[in-house]
Amino acid sequence: MVKEPEPNTVQRISLNLTQRDLEAAEALARAEGTNRTVAIQRAIQAKKFLRDVVDRGGKVLVQREDGTLVEVVF
Repeated sequence: MVKEPEPNTVQRISLNLTQRDLEAAEALARAEGTNRTVAIQRAIQAKKFLRDVVDRGGKVLVQREDGTLVEVVF
């Protein structure tokens, strides 16, 4: 029987990114004062959080600069 890894165990993976995705990861890392790995990890967790909200029937709203609200559809 194969034992499942602990939830916080680090596992190395190979990831193929487009140049656009790589630049986005680098921009996030710079903005957050971290590295690409952490930026990608945070992006995955943010997407999971948003997906969970939508899956439970919630909505994700963004308030624009002018105060209007728009729904973000995933």
